[in-house]
Amino acid sequence: MFIISEIFPQHSGSLGTAEQMILQSKMAGADAVKVQLYTATQFGADRAYLELDYEGLKRLKNYADQVGIELFATPFTEEKLDWCMDLKLPYLKVAARMHEEMPELVSRIMEKNVPTFVSVPEDYNTDNLKIHDHATYLYCILKYPTRLDEVSMPDFENSIFDGISDHTLGNAAALYASAHGATHMEKHFTLRKSFQYKTEKAHLGSMTADELADLKNTTREFEILRDAIRENNPVKRA
Repeated sequence: MFIISEIFPQHSGSLGTAEQMILQSKMAGADAVKVQLYTATQFGADRAYLELDYEGLKRLKNYADQVGIELFATPFTEEKLDWCMDLKLPYLKVAARMHEEMPELVSRIMEKNVPTFVSVPEDYNTDNLKIHDHATYLYCILKYPTRLDEVSMPDFENSIFDGISDHTLGNAAALYASAHGATHMEKHFTLRKSFQYKTEKAHLGSMTADELADLKNTTREFEILRDAIRENNPVKRA
């Protein structure tokens, strides 16, 4: 499973903390790390301390390159999208809320023809989506955090979805998705789940380094099992 470690806003506005999270994500087995690029007042003035400027994004990108993990971003304005293109980030991200709130920006992102992860809300009509070959579609429940009894899942074998953007408590939902065909997962990462602030709601549904390592190892074992079962138990044809 390709695992994306989402480090914003759990970095609490500190670039040093963000670098620590990038390093821990790399050591625990994440395939990529992601940040969010919104303006100081876009989602409320009380979140202004979480804003990342161009030089901060460049610093984190350079640090990620040094430790050997890909870093990319969700741009919430066209200016931030230009930053991503200028720094040649390997992927882009469309957040679930953007389909309704920022459809023109979604179109601009997809026009770049850069590999893009697209989160889709669980209640969104996928018939309204324009499907792109360079996109990876992630099923997303928007509640932070999501209890296990609130979880729903798509049919990964017979839908547009390649994986999930996971906000659930613990690893169970991600493991279930992997066992049922999901190949990609995005999940928030935290240094401590005890960091519980109303402006950083993802901490409780985040994974720690130990949970990330366990998730990576177990999903790799699922893939080995799945390949072995397909090889050892071929479908018998009449």
